[in-house]
Amino acid sequence: MNNTDEVLGKMVGIVNANTKTVSMLGARSLVLGAFFDATLPHLTMSQRAAVNRSFRQGIEDALAQMDDMPLPAEYHSTLLELTNAILAALGQESGRRR
Repeated sequence: MNNTDEVLGKMVGIVNANTKTVSMLGARSLVLGAFFDATLPHLTMSQRAAVNRSFRQGIEDALAQMDDMPLPAEYHSTLLELTNAILAALGQESGRRR
């Protein structure tokens, strides 16, 4: 029974650590999304084009660094979906997302 309590205690610790990590990622996503929404309407089309090029390069660099890391399909589909949404928003004159 002692071993069971120890294993359960370790599992609780892992779950708590993962919950904190997911919460921090969620908070970062919220802040960065709000910043993007607040900033985009103030950019000129030439500024948007420059940001577009820089953003594309940053995504390509990040993907190149992770080429040999096996990641789930959900990661790749979310990355592609969000990247495409940002690029589309940068291409719109109004700056409105969706």
